[in-house]
Amino acid sequence: MKLVTDYRGEVEYTEEDVIEFVDSIYGFDGKTRFLLIGNVEPGLPFHWLQSIEEESLTFVITDPFLFVENYDFELDDFTVEQLEIDTVNDLIVYTTVIIPDEIEDITVNLKSPIVVNANNRKAKQVILKEEFAYKHKIFDKGED
Repeated sequence: MKLVTDYRGEVEYTEEDVIEFVDSIYGFDGKTRFLLIGNVEPGLPFHWLQSIEEESLTFVITDPFLFVENYDFELDDFTVEQLEIDTVNDLIVYTTVIIPDEIEDITVNLKSPIVVNANNRKAKQVILKEEFAYKHKIFDKGED
């Protein structure tokens, strides 16, 4: 299968590449099938979560552990069951990234990460009970 993207051109994928959200990403009802597309330039920590249902819908995402030293949270039992998680090693965690005009103002959403079961490609955006910022500056060494 093929998908045309604004930033990578034509991308080929198989059904096994698709990440299936058990619930829609907040604010994007009905959009549950995405591809994780790596950065063109190796070493850059940003990737794309590309909808295969709506080509214009793309999120920039990153690994939050690269930017936040003590980022730790607990998933509720319902989410663990929905995603069929057997062990924490099954999980991949991403946060959405907001890239404003000023590069030093880039933020990540630590309060609502995207968790993916790497084994079955099921995913969910969760709202954590822990106290994290919706807009955490990644280049700011101070408080949120």
